[in-house]
Amino acid sequence: MKPTQRDVLAVGVAALLLVALVISTTREKAKQVPIDDNHRAFHEAMEKRGDRIDVERGCVICHSPQTKPLPKKHPPKEQCLLCHKLT
Repeated sequence: MKPTQRDVLAVGVAALLLVALVISTTREKAKQVPIDDNHRAFHEAMEKRGDRIDVERGCVICHSPQTKPLPKKHPPKEQCLLCHKLT
């Protein structure tokens, strides 16, 4: 039985979806929070309390528009630890 035009189209669509899936999973993810003197207290607080919201309140101290503005393409959220992981 010969493949029909409909079969070829279905295989093409499936291939495009597979390529899109592979590309989206290999994209660069958000940076991890570095382990340095500036961020050590946040790592320790997450280990002790584990309350993400309390820890994130400290992020705004250094990462405010006045002190260290976020990049232009950065989402306008202050929920840092949803994307940026503490290692």
